[in-house]
Amino acid sequence: MKTLKIVARILLGLVFTFSGFVKAVDLVGSAIKFGDYFNAMGLPKLGAYSLFFAFLLSGLEFLVGFALLFKLKARLASWGALAFMLIFTPLTLWIALKNPVSDCGCFGDAVKLTNWETFWKNIVLLIFAVILLIKPTDTETKSNTKKVYYLLGAAVLFIFVFQWYNYNHLPVIDFRPYSVGTHIPDKMTVPDNAPQDSTVTYLYYEKDGVVKEFTMDNYPWDDSTWVWKDTKTIVIRHGYMPPIHDLEIYKFEFNSLNGKSDHNILDQLLADTSYSLLLISYDLKTVPLKPLQNLTDLMNYAQVHKYKTYFVTSSNGTDILKVHSKLPFIINFYLADATTLKTIIRSNPGLVLLKNGTIIAKWHYNDFPDIKEFEEIINEQLK
Repeated sequence: MKTLKIVARILLGLVFTFSGFVKAVDLVGSAIKFGDYFNAMGLPKLGAYSLFFAFLLSGLEFLVGFALLFKLKARLASWGALAFMLIFTPLTLWIALKNPVSDCGCFGDAVKLTNWETFWKNIVLLIFAVILLIKPTDTETKSNTKKVYYLLGAAVLFIFVFQWYNYNHLPVIDFRPYSVGTHIPDKMTVPDNAPQDSTVTYLYYEKDGVVKEFTMDNYPWDDSTWVWKDTKTIVIRHGYMPPIHDLEIYKFEFNSLNGKSDHNILDQLLADTSYSLLLISYDLKTVPLKPLQNLTDLMNYAQVHKYKTYFVTSSNGTDILKVHSKLPFIINFYLADATTLKTIIRSNPGLVLLKNGTIIAKWHYNDFPDIKEFEEIINEQLK
């Protein structure tokens, strides 16, 4: 039992520490996932607190894991682990059964699990959490009390500073498919031998007022007394999905009915052998204007050097016109999906530098470069 408890403590410690760490790396992504959950549960008003829950969850997970790993107040940490598992195990069962979201977000974008994999993972962790609380005095630390509090205090300080930094700048580790150095066309390609979607087709025919379900193997093709009513095709197993599969960018037309042109400029953008600057804002209603205005010199510099500039957003025409009227530089607006833009960059607004379809650099609005910094990156590329 002693060995089993050691294994349980270390395993739970590693899982909780890792889970809290990767959530802290990408708090915006964790907040988005909370929003998805709240919408699926019919509680959209809680979405306003998604960021708070993202901070709280990642911090508590990290501290519980850290305390278990280093046997600091391990009995209290064991109760914390059990509380987590008693909450999340039934929640992940509901998610597995109802499938309201495709990925639980347990490990951010670092590790993707199916909903059923997540549930069974939680069952194992729940068992280990219960094991830790059998004769809980065996788990308690014998360390000096002051040392324990110093170490726990250091862990609290670390995770708080780490969360703050990643929220106010871009994540220090980018687990998403649009990380710096990515050649976007490569992430959009489906390999020749990639598994395809597995589907089944149901045909519905009526005879004598009774509708019956058939498959492609047994439908009454040779009996004209059956009348076709409907056909449904269901995906029973999804095939390979490239990491980037939903990227489309359309020019915004001020004079058109809905503002969206019919031409997807993505191929043109990815084929550009020069540099392109994408200024991205998924929500212009909440975008701070000061960082945009601070880009004036850089945008003018880009135009002088014939670098193309794009302002890509998912906002409506009214919001675009409001921001457009306040910009001190000239730039064309383009439209893309909000989720895609949030995936490209965790900043509103954010800046992305592209060349030949490759992401050269990305900036949070708190770190927008001046001309000197920008030239240094360009010169580095020429080496």
